[in-house]
Amino acid sequence: MPETNTYSAEAIRLLNRQLKEWPLANKNFLLLKSIRLKTFEMDGFTIKVQFTPSRMLSSNAKVDMFSLKERKCFLCSHHLPPEQEKRVWKAKYLLLVNPYPIFPEHFTIPSIEHVDQRILHRFEDFLELAHALDAFTVFYNGPKSGASAPDHAHFQAVTRHIMPIDDEVYTRIEEGQRLIQLPGGTLYQLTHYLRNGFVIKAQTIEAAHTLFKLVYKHLVVKPDEVEPGMNMFAHYQNGTWTITIIPRKKHRPWQFAAKGEERLLSSPGAADIGGLFVTAREEDFEKIRKDLLEDIYSQVCFNDTEIAEIAKKITANAPKGH
Repeated sequence: MPETNTYSAEAIRLLNRQLKEWPLANKNFLLLKSIRLKTFEMDGFTIKVQFTPSRMLSSNAKVDMFSLKERKCFLCSHHLPPEQEKRVWKAKYLLLVNPYPIFPEHFTIPSIEHVDQRILHRFEDFLELAHALDAFTVFYNGPKSGASAPDHAHFQAVTRHIMPIDDEVYTRIEEGQRLIQLPGGTLYQLTHYLRNGFVIKAQTIEAAHTLFKLVYKHLVVKPDEVEPGMNMFAHYQNGTWTITIIPRKKHRPWQFAAKGEERLLSSPGAADIGGLFVTAREEDFEKIRKDLLEDIYSQVCFNDTEIAEIAKKITANAPKGH
């Protein structure tokens, strides 16, 4: 079961120490104070676009098998910069300050062991981290859904309320979208949102795990992939976990590989799916408009009809008496 003590305060102390002792982290966190930001009001929700030049390496990361084997894993403990302080969590993970932040508070939480990015058998760890780091939003990028290190299992924890999804999820799931009710947990359908998916609200890990496995089972695994594409968000508040699962249809939009004016260096990960669309190039930030955002999200996420079809399969196989 989750611990009753929070690690949030410890994480903040770690961040403050690193900002004093690590010039690279200090420089990149300071740059966030002068970032350029623009906001688009969509159909009842918001998308923010943020120009963050320090994210160039992540946005353009090569994640094919050959490239991964050729480079050193930057999440392995023995490859971390000497200035990077490591805090061990439950003898399984490291709590690290992300030196290339998107958020004012941004942590990476890699497995101590070098193993591939997978969520099914780490879902309870995901929930326990959200409970321990209860001041933050914890998220997961699937191996072909924005993870720049798909060969090393990891989560991230970031400032809550900066991604619009943190607050919008509460207004987007209404009673009519409830799919399954179990003792200790409820599964909702999330639609009309450009980044459609499912939301679990649970008071117990057991209920959350049961509902997650049910969703996972009915998501498609592509022939060249190892798990269904997805981004996930979790936070813990007032005795309840809120877990948002956004299945992915595609890793990157066609614009990523386009030439000339049509090129847009976008490799959507959890931040982008959460409504904070990150651009590492100024020319991309300048040309982003509402219809372009709609096009990109429609390529990488499922539409209302597709999510409804998945929801039908889930409810058809729900535990009896739900």
